[in-house]
Amino acid sequence: MGVLGMVVMTAVPASAGPARELRPVRALQDAAELGFTAGVSASADGALVVTAHAAGLNVEKHVYGDGRFSVQLAFGRADRVVITGDIEGITVTSGREPAVRLGPGTDRDIEHKNRQVRSWLAASPAIDRFRQLVEVLDRQDARGAEALSLRATGALVGELLGDPGAARRFGRSIAPRGAGLRLAQQYTQSCWDVYNRLVNNAAWQLESCIASFASYNPLRQVCAFVWVMQVESAWFQFLSCSAVPLK
Repeated sequence: MGVLGMVVMTAVPASAGPARELRPVRALQDAAELGFTAGVSASADGALVVTAHAAGLNVEKHVYGDGRFSVQLAFGRADRVVITGDIEGITVTSGREPAVRLGPGTDRDIEHKNRQVRSWLAASPAIDRFRQLVEVLDRQDARGAEALSLRATGALVGELLGDPGAARRFGRSIAPRGAGLRLAQQYTQSCWDVYNRLVNNAAWQLESCIASFASYNPLRQVCAFVWVMQVESAWFQFLSCSAVPLK
């Protein structure tokens, strides 16, 4: 078990059910050109599935209780990027290119692999459109279930593109802000409190992990991989706890 094996969380299993009909997200009305719709469903294998569409972009993301995830970003027929994560690291696939694995075991050639992944993501229209979407969600502080999941993936994409502060910014953006904190009506306060505590604990561990590496060490990126597993597991627990029907 690699460094990512330090992620240990429990979650209420999701029951299988039909996909929820995609719904427009009102928070994005000032960016109507995105045509953003999203929904969450439960799969037969216990994953929660986020599906979203925005201006030609199609997103399908599977999240499991232990933090494992797989997200596919597609734009048109030719451009498709798949990012998966588990306790051993992150795997990125672009089109028909061979998959690239990033994690503690790739320390000998991690710089080369990072460059390869960055070049794929930088050239992908799907990634470009996805980052536009996440930028709007971040700017509007969107906290619906789908938005939170997409914003977490946006932070990971930022890290993969060479932005070492993307994960930390997401963690800080959902920190408690007293009476001004806006909660979706369908979430209970206790569920949000647990989610917020887990995400902030993950942010604290991220800071501690980063501090343990020299600034020039490319393995600092592994800290973000640990972080995203914790955040994905926290999101799964949040939705399992919340009174959000998956129908």
